[in-house]
Amino acid sequence: MNYIAAAEELRENKEQWEAYESNGNCVILAGPGSGKTKTITIKLARLRAEEVHLPQQIACITYSNACVAELRTRLEKLGVEDGEGVRIATVHSFCLTEILIPFGRLTGLPLPDPIAIASSSVSNRLFKEACREALGNDPPRWFRTECDRTRRTIPDKDSQAWKDCSAINDKAAILAFEKKLAENRLLDFDGIVLAALHLVEEHAWIRNIIRARYPIIFIDEYQDLGLPLHRMVLALMTSGIRVIAVGDPDQSIYGFTGAKPALLRRLAKTEGVQEIALRLNYRCADEIISAAALLLKNAPDFQASESRQGAIRLYRLETSVDGQAAIALRQIVPRLLEANPTWMPGDIAFLYRSFNEGGAIARKADANNIKYFRADNGSPVPRTPLINWLSLAARWCASTLAKDEVSMRQVMHEWRLLSRSVCDEKEVFEVRADVVSTLFKLKDPNKPLRDWLSAVREAAVDRLLREEAWLSEEVEVLKELESACAKGGLLETYTVKIFGDQGRHPELINLMTLHGSKGLEFQAVIMVGMDEGEIPHRLARTQEEQEEATRLFYVGLTRAKTEVHLLYGFSPSPLVERIRATAAQSR
Repeated sequence: MNYIAAAEELRENKEQWEAYESNGNCVILAGPGSGKTKTITIKLARLRAEEVHLPQQIACITYSNACVAELRTRLEKLGVEDGEGVRIATVHSFCLTEILIPFGRLTGLPLPDPIAIASSSVSNRLFKEACREALGNDPPRWFRTECDRTRRTIPDKDSQAWKDCSAINDKAAILAFEKKLAENRLLDFDGIVLAALHLVEEHAWIRNIIRARYPIIFIDEYQDLGLPLHRMVLALMTSGIRVIAVGDPDQSIYGFTGAKPALLRRLAKTEGVQEIALRLNYRCADEIISAAALLLKNAPDFQASESRQGAIRLYRLETSVDGQAAIALRQIVPRLLEANPTWMPGDIAFLYRSFNEGGAIARKADANNIKYFRADNGSPVPRTPLINWLSLAARWCASTLAKDEVSMRQVMHEWRLLSRSVCDEKEVFEVRADVVSTLFKLKDPNKPLRDWLSAVREAAVDRLLREEAWLSEEVEVLKELESACAKGGLLETYTVKIFGDQGRHPELINLMTLHGSKGLEFQAVIMVGMDEGEIPHRLARTQEEQEEATRLFYVGLTRAKTEVHLLYGFSPSPLVERIRATAAQSR
């Protein structure tokens, strides 16, 4: 009953307690550092213990694999494990395994048999072929993003919105691309969600079965999930499923994927839905909260849970991002660590707009022999369900038996969540025994990663990839990881311990994009490349694009607990200038 003791910590916060006590459909508007993950996991643990009992389960749907991992970790601390009365999944995984696979063919929906998901490389190849056939030329790089957004925001091809859409080239390319996927007996990730939407909206019996299995559905990071999921939620609510949606429209930063912050606000105003706003900020110092509020048109009335001064510092360096990175690494980082003896390098994060800035920082760090963890597209270690499991297994293999940070039970529980199609208990036991035996033989923190990976792949992973259609994207990811581990690769010198410590080692400074930083927190944040024309980017011309760039900067600013350092070359971004002007007035 750990949730009861944990809930006492919510009682002191009026809004958190209101969310915990709510007993119907609910939207929780949760600003940065407001304790939303703590609130919803304690509430979920309570509902599982008091209201929803096996064979029924509670579903918890979120945006990314990283969010899934965070929710699992928090719930495990409350004694709640994924798969035991709770199903935690990304929206794509939930739509595939809980809607398409069990119901798709029963409705006559034309699906690949068996269901196969197009990898990124195959999807890109088919899209280019479709564009050549439909438009007569290879598409520019930005065109795929535009078409994907159109596809997600206008999901119905027979709707008036589709007929009225003026993006003729988008429509032609989308239709040709979907035809290519069908010809190759493949689904892509957007196709999974769109097909699931069709099933949920068109078939009441499917909604009733989902309600029978999942009477309560939590949805985290709602503002990032887009129109198809919003329509699914409305359809499921009308069928009696209780929905608890959590998010923050002011942190909606995925407009290029079709995310619309207005959808969460609209859901909050729906009849029969309780709206609760979490206003206390447990993360940021006073100055950071005040500066962040300046960026938003209708800023919520956030308040610090305790008064701390903090600091925001601006640097006009009259140099490129390379020069800014060099100065930050040689001067700002050492100064921060010297002034704060309890801080470690892992308490500091470099945030930036794009992969290019990350490369510049990484090059300067390499030149100065500074260790770092890089979490953008330049990272040699991607974050997918399979790679997350491998990382967890590596942490166990690198730990000592006397003080294991990760238990074998936890490793095997996560493995079982990947191997969903294996139902025969004898077969499960046999494969499980092979995996456990292999990992015990590999319990060596200094073992080269390439050797460890080869052994684990032979014992468990190859079979997993053959049998689990929903993991088809992982085949390509695993090949890239193995290539990086080979001689001359970026991970040639990696050991099991280094691999298991990715993103967790206190000695490594963090490098990540502003998008990738969402949901994280650090003592200090250093943002480089904060120049005019970079954020908002010079190509962001519409009001919607400008507003999203502002929200992105807001997300970066509010990752910091204590200090923010903003670096630019000659002319600052207007967002930086807004903070500077206000700081000058307050002085």
